[in-house]
Amino acid sequence: MPSINWFTATPGDLIDGRFNSVILEHFYHWITGRQQDLWSPSFFYPNLDVLAFSDNHFGNAFIYALLRILDLSREVAFSAWYVSGCLLNFLVTYIVLRKLHFSVFAASAGAFVFAYFLPAIIQAGHAQLTYRFAIPLAFYALWNFIYKRQISALGLLFLWICVQFYCSIYLGVFLVYLLLAASIAALILQHKNLFKDLKRSWLDLTKPRKIFLSALAIASSISIILLLEKYQQVASLYGFTGNVVEVKHMLPRLESYLIADNSSFSSFVGSWFNQIPLYRHEHQLFIGIGVALIFFIGCCIPWFNYFGINRPYAKDQNAIGKLAFFSLLILFLSTLQYGVGGGQLTSPYEYLFSIPGILSIRAVTRLILVQGLPIAILVALACETLISSLNKNNYFWRAAGIAIVAALLSLEVIFFDHVKTPNAIWTERLNRLSVLLPKPIPAGSVLFVDNSGKETWYFAEVDAMVLAQDLGIPTINGYSGKFPPGHDHQSPNSCIPYMARVQDYGKFHHLTEASTNELMTHIIQIPPSTCVKVN
Repeated sequence: MPSINWFTATPGDLIDGRFNSVILEHFYHWITGRQQDLWSPSFFYPNLDVLAFSDNHFGNAFIYALLRILDLSREVAFSAWYVSGCLLNFLVTYIVLRKLHFSVFAASAGAFVFAYFLPAIIQAGHAQLTYRFAIPLAFYALWNFIYKRQISALGLLFLWICVQFYCSIYLGVFLVYLLLAASIAALILQHKNLFKDLKRSWLDLTKPRKIFLSALAIASSISIILLLEKYQQVASLYGFTGNVVEVKHMLPRLESYLIADNSSFSSFVGSWFNQIPLYRHEHQLFIGIGVALIFFIGCCIPWFNYFGINRPYAKDQNAIGKLAFFSLLILFLSTLQYGVGGGQLTSPYEYLFSIPGILSIRAVTRLILVQGLPIAILVALACETLISSLNKNNYFWRAAGIAIVAALLSLEVIFFDHVKTPNAIWTERLNRLSVLLPKPIPAGSVLFVDNSGKETWYFAEVDAMVLAQDLGIPTINGYSGKFPPGHDHQSPNSCIPYMARVQDYGKFHHLTEASTNELMTHIIQIPPSTCVKVN
């Protein structure tokens, strides 16, 4: 709630927060019939398929749409959608940990860490990363498949991978990384008679069950392929290519795991490391002092039988603790940048750069959001062991132990310095532009908001996106993860006139001069000035 100031603000800044709001609002307009083309929102007009320039929110936008149908304003609906995602992450992880036989307190502690640990709440500005509830469900399905020898879990595994891809392609890819790491670890730890047991499990299924599970796995796989194929088509159409240098800058380093600049308690640790001049905001990977302490205890527990004395499900819990530990270790080592001669850094992850589309996943540091699940499991294991070691009949010490653990896990989160934007600022910026519009707005109008070099270019771009969407008209302006020809700003205060944008659009699509000139006649520019700085 502090991140939305009790529904009077939205999480994040004026740029990425409002951009995600535009994407969600577009989906709402589409299902209510106000927008005809799902893949072509009203920005970057007249370019098509611009939704595929970034995440699309297909897996969670229906929640936002429902909130808008219930007549919440777009700002409040966006905040409520964000809160819903956070709650869903917590509740689903709690249910999964309970199914893994953790106690109420241990499951709550683990779920809290997965949903709200520092690397998660620092990403509030990147709201497209909020919905992560399919990650614990997929991990649990893999557990049942390999450890419980349930072939039926394979269908659910594919389903939850698909759901996560449709919530966020970034996290869908990272979930696949986690599952591959967990599979490698599981095959080492639990390989005996695996294929024989899975074959028996398949033969035990009824024919309708086999057909249903096969159809579920195939349909989920096809859905993922179709989604990624659409993004590949758009990337090919617009000539998008990955930037190797940029991706290297956003691979985690050892010091990344100690940086939490917005934490009142532990920011001093990260202040010791100033070797990350670029994209430091993406290297905020420290999990918190209290969480780290309990996490390291959890890492030790599976290897010592002494800790299993008072735990009825110690064998299963230790097994999943080992699986979580090795999964996390594999992800950590395979993505970490290592120092080499000459002060350069390299990483095993660079071997993946040749895979088509992999460089589109620029911020590899966000893998921490998926690594949060094995961290949460090990925290739950530590809490289970610590609390069960206390005398059940001594309620005072048991309550004191729970309170101490809860404080260690939560205090740093409670006093975290959230980045948020008051709703009033949204309204004020839009009102300032609205008074400049002609009344009534002519039919067929296309909006263009001129930056004029007065502030960083993306403020005007997102202002135009929100205003045009509210007005129900397209806009030449736009902001996203990728940019069509004519829209790529080269400096913070640069301004690209609409004439240049339309001309570049015409050249790219081989249009006649008459066609581009006709489009320009429909453009309404506010304020009615010319760019001070041009790329």
